[in-house]
Amino acid sequence: MIYGMCFDGSVVRGYGDDGRWLSFSNTRATGHVEQMEFNYRRARQMGLTRFRDTVLWDEAHRRPDYRWLDRLRAVSEGQIELTLNHYGLPEWVTEDMFWGAGAAEAMHELAYRVARRYQGAFRSYNLGVELGIWTDWIAAPQSRQWPFGGRDWWAVYRQTIAITIAIAQGLKAGDPGCLTAMSEPWGWGDMPYPDQARPFATTLGRPDAVADQNGCPTWRQGHAGLLDIVGLNIYFENDIPGMLAAARQLFPNQQVVVAETANVYRPDCHPPARWWAKFEALNEPDLEVSWSPGLTILTHELGERMGGNLLSEDGTQHWYRPGVNKPVA
Repeated sequence: MIYGMCFDGSVVRGYGDDGRWLSFSNTRATGHVEQMEFNYRRARQMGLTRFRDTVLWDEAHRRPDYRWLDRLRAVSEGQIELTLNHYGLPEWVTEDMFWGAGAAEAMHELAYRVARRYQGAFRSYNLGVELGIWTDWIAAPQSRQWPFGGRDWWAVYRQTIAITIAIAQGLKAGDPGCLTAMSEPWGWGDMPYPDQARPFATTLGRPDAVADQNGCPTWRQGHAGLLDIVGLNIYFENDIPGMLAAARQLFPNQQVVVAETANVYRPDCHPPARWWAKFEALNEPDLEVSWSPGLTILTHELGERMGGNLLSEDGTQHWYRPGVNKPVA
């Protein structure tokens, strides 16, 4: 098994569970920007070789934050997957742009610039982490995340998936050889797998009669070459082999990875070593499994610190890959 972890870069710009306004980027809120190089050094000492990190935007100049991306390139070693969207667009993108074509056009251009400048620097690009959840938060009845609007799920999905497809198109135009990924919750609740997999399938341009019936023909903008890696976010142990088998059956031409996993729901029963042993038991040496959160983050519900991380801001390491020698203090 190939071990990895996520430096979570989720963005919250909306209302928490208690109705308070929350506005933060976890890349910034966790102190990751200031000590990123230190964090990667400590993470690699634990035996990790796959990472996910997130683009930051130079809002004043409406462009990628190249200083941040240059630093990530310097530490990548071909191991970093760079996320273009994790619940939030650049803040200069307006509501009118979101509900029209402007946001997709802007993200296409930004993705193109990133891919062209950093050809070969990153192992892959993530088009959107948990697009389904992002859509849920914007749509009624939740309407808790910018740009709100109170519109139904399909009206919001028509926009969020168009933005995602535009990101993929921009990346492939900027670097035709780059690999693209998405990651979605998998095996949560009773939703059938084809519904959980819709963001993947739409990006791949697969016909979707249900979407058509709901006024969302966006799958026609997708293409079979726009998505290379299907990432499963598995936080429940509901038949892990079955979850992987379902994804591989639906997407036989894509690499299937466990993009996120952790013991955050039952940390008392499943410390990291025991939880990860569930994936080790599959005896798949090439399976990539990434822990999230790798570094402490603020929650999307109340903005408080979340536990279950492998690495703390002070450099404390809470787990080591079996067979890895702990560094001398």
